[in-house]
Amino acid sequence: MQTHMHIIGVLVLAGILVLGTVRPINLGALSLVAAFIVGTVGFGSTVPEILEPFPANLFVMLVGITYLFSVARASGTVDWMVEGAVRLTGNRAHVIPWVLFVLGLIICSIGAFSPAVAAMLAPIAMSFAVKYRLDPLLSSIVIGLGCIAGSFSPIAPLGLIVNSVGERSGIEVNPTVLYLGVLAMTTLVAVGTAVVLRLAHRSNASDDGDLSGEERFPVVGNSRPSGPGAMAAPTEVHRPGVENYVTLAGFVVLAIGGLVIGWDIGFLALTIAVVLTLVFPGSSKNAMSEISWGVILLICGVLTYVGLLEENGTVEWAGAKVATAGAPMITALLILVVAAVASAAASTTGLLGMIVPLAVPFLATGHVSVVGFLIALAISSSLVDLSPFSTGGAIYLANAPERWRPSLYRGLLKFTGAMVIVGPLVSWLLLVVPNWV
Repeated sequence: MQTHMHIIGVLVLAGILVLGTVRPINLGALSLVAAFIVGTVGFGSTVPEILEPFPANLFVMLVGITYLFSVARASGTVDWMVEGAVRLTGNRAHVIPWVLFVLGLIICSIGAFSPAVAAMLAPIAMSFAVKYRLDPLLSSIVIGLGCIAGSFSPIAPLGLIVNSVGERSGIEVNPTVLYLGVLAMTTLVAVGTAVVLRLAHRSNASDDGDLSGEERFPVVGNSRPSGPGAMAAPTEVHRPGVENYVTLAGFVVLAIGGLVIGWDIGFLALTIAVVLTLVFPGSSKNAMSEISWGVILLICGVLTYVGLLEENGTVEWAGAKVATAGAPMITALLILVVAAVASAAASTTGLLGMIVPLAVPFLATGHVSVVGFLIALAISSSLVDLSPFSTGGAIYLANAPERWRPSLYRGLLKFTGAMVIVGPLVSWLLLVVPNWV
């Protein structure tokens, strides 16, 4: 009977992922309902027992950090940082996508959700692409990869998920190595993509006579962009005030207090956000409503259901099946491929919350490096987030002028298809097979 319940629990977990993909419903809400039904009917658990795995500490972290980011955005501090970074490029137009890569990296590293950062940087990227005849596909991919790299910092949402789930499951995760490993891999992919696109442009130019690669995306000199969602390149200079400097100081306190001194990051971020709201109520009054509550519900709901399965032995049972499925290296590669394919159609956030606990027994065998595998898993599941069907890819398409969208759509689709293969295979070869991380 117990084995039957393990099978049902895993099938329900897969069903949650499928339903959340084909229907516009929050995976976290589905997971909480599944936890209630499977817990009470299948495992005979009481409601307090079902809610016991609810990740309260992670909830506080996500609320605190995203609240602080919302306050910083409302006060204009984030815009000030972006404008300052863009001004540093001067007239070097080819540097702009890489400056936006660094901005995406920094802003996501301090706790912002990557779709919010994409929505902020995409209009800037597209307007500069029009003004300076840049490749919008390269700009979109580079910014997206910067956001992915930042999302696995020790205080960023995806990094918090992997680290907290690993810690709760009893496996040793090095948050700094995870962050730096994902950063190195995404940078490698960004540079590699830039080289491939450059070679493709040259090939197109040689095939079509005078037609340059950039002209696949028709532009008119330095004209202002037109079309839905396209904004002019920013010319207004944001003049920082006391509030901006104090907010920036708050982030410094968060970094030192949380990463150096060891204070609880969630409560520290929440405290800084509350203090800023009390001191500067005018700009911060709507910050609470801008927190991504849907994403927080998704994360906490999924982890609650997975925690219920953990407490009743289902995760250990399923993980043991995976661990004994065959050659460890081949098993690791299959897990990475499944993660890439599933994430291309579903939420990376929800997927990581599901797959990391299931991989724990496999990692406990010691056949592969824990941190190396987790970096490879992070890469495999997140590089596909630039699909035109995902939130990030859709944001870049929406901000592109109408005449660019067909080419940009095809480009993002090809990139995603390539990453479904390249992400798992390359990360497996570099990080899992050598077993040195």
